[in-house]
Amino acid sequence: MNVHNIMEEYVTKCVNGFYDSLKEQNTPWLSCDCESCRLDACSFVLNRIPPRYIVSGRGVTHFDADVFFSQIQADINRLAMEGIRLVSSAKRSYHNQLKPPSTTIVSEMPMFNFPIFSGQVFDGAMFAPLSGATVVLKQGENLAEMHDMTWMNPSPTFAATSGHYTFWVAAQQASFEGETKTFQFTIEVSAEGYESTTYVFEVPLVAEKLDRSALNKAYSLKIQDLFLFTPDYEDTVISSMK
Repeated sequence: MNVHNIMEEYVTKCVNGFYDSLKEQNTPWLSCDCESCRLDACSFVLNRIPPRYIVSGRGVTHFDADVFFSQIQADINRLAMEGIRLVSSAKRSYHNQLKPPSTTIVSEMPMFNFPIFSGQVFDGAMFAPLSGATVVLKQGENLAEMHDMTWMNPSPTFAATSGHYTFWVAAQQASFEGETKTFQFTIEVSAEGYESTTYVFEVPLVAEKLDRSALNKAYSLKIQDLFLFTPDYEDTVISSMK
């Protein structure tokens, strides 16, 4: 059975239509209309509307005949313009580069495919998510290479994402299929006004002849929560106990 979210194709068509129109009109605020920017705008819209899943042509018919479709269409148009404006205002070094195709294919060479690393940084005194921190992922003495240019290393934390960070390490070649290897990584976290901290963890992997280019959030590794403290934290605690 093939389940399909029909909103994906509708939103993609809508966003591309707006981009083409804005580009034709030489809209001053449109900084870029590359594939990466268009995909980001589509994701912005799709994350803010309910999905509509179908499994047959009958589902398409019901979708087209939906009495609420006019309102859905209006919401998508509004969100599409909002998303395009936000994407155009964001400064990203990869904005004019193409993202690799999202596929899982058989590879000639066995590879170690890494899960997505995700974690959260907190203010140690307040136990609140910390924004404005810089999270660095290292493999050995060097920055760990990311899957593609859309994954940042170092990765900053923001209030809007509650201090969360993510990394997706690029696949590494193995000697043979089924080879087992344990990889060690170090996370370094720093923020202005706080003492830096580090965390070391290991990831055991088995080599496979698959090139996993498709984003799969289910294949992920949760890093333990990391806490940053101000330099005077211990003095503050001692004073409060007197």
